[in-house]
Amino acid sequence: MNDDSNQRKINITSTALEKGIDVAKEFIDKLVLPPAEELGFLIKDQISLWRFNNQVKILNKAKAVCEKNNVDVKAIPPKLLCPYLEHASLEDNDELQDKWAILLVNMVDSQQNIHNHVFPYILSQLSIDEFKLLESVLIEKERRVSELDSELSEFLENRSNIETRLKSEIYGINQKLQSQSPDGKQVYSAEAMELRSSVRSKERELRSLENKEFRLRRKISAPENIPEKNIKEFEIANIIRLGLAKVVYEASAGTHSIEIPISDRDSSYASVDFDIEIDTDTSTILTELGELFIDACREKNS
Repeated sequence: MNDDSNQRKINITSTALEKGIDVAKEFIDKLVLPPAEELGFLIKDQISLWRFNNQVKILNKAKAVCEKNNVDVKAIPPKLLCPYLEHASLEDNDELQDKWAILLVNMVDSQQNIHNHVFPYILSQLSIDEFKLLESVLIEKERRVSELDSELSEFLENRSNIETRLKSEIYGINQKLQSQSPDGKQVYSAEAMELRSSVRSKERELRSLENKEFRLRRKISAPENIPEKNIKEFEIANIIRLGLAKVVYEASAGTHSIEIPISDRDSSYASVDFDIEIDTDTSTILTELGELFIDACREKNS
């Protein structure tokens, strides 16, 4: 190939490259405002400035929260701060920038001990809708737990008096039954049968007190279900991917019937057929990591 041909090839390639740059520049202008030529910067410079502006906004928000709540600021290691600033610089949603600011406030608050290096990464992976869903779930759990804590506290405070009352009532009813049967024989009058039924009912109530504390504590420690009706499937998948939620499986056995065929007199055995129904159900719950993460992104009022 001669020199003219080589020169033509170089020129064509250079022109194509320039056109490629123009196309990329035109596309980036649509993605980031204002356009690059208005700032007089290259694409890299424009994106760097955009990220820097996001960092400044978030840091100013964090400073305002610290001042409002009189936070005693402590230094945090670069290993934690640098990834935070890197991820935060890409966030331009104003509501999520507030969450970024509060996360930083809680990390630098000397009264707290939040040194989780994964929280900035998690926050960078969430949309505002996903965050709001998780926050609402945690709020609902806190409301439920608060009500159950109050119920448990009231129960423990009154349990002794309730037991004493029930035992006294059972004793009184038994005395009345004995008065109706001086000779010790059981009476089958309507009144006596009603009294015995009342005794059994109060005895069951007395036994249930032994399990009530256990049931309440179990409900308090139970995880919170995430409602999936108002969220898209890929959003749930993302939350699970980040470890903020997980799917749990529950199996339950339903009622079953027993059929015993009538056997011949000469038969020495009878066959029994069981019809057992087992149902499986799945639910998505908020994990402990999810609770800690959302709490780390919530403002702690002074």
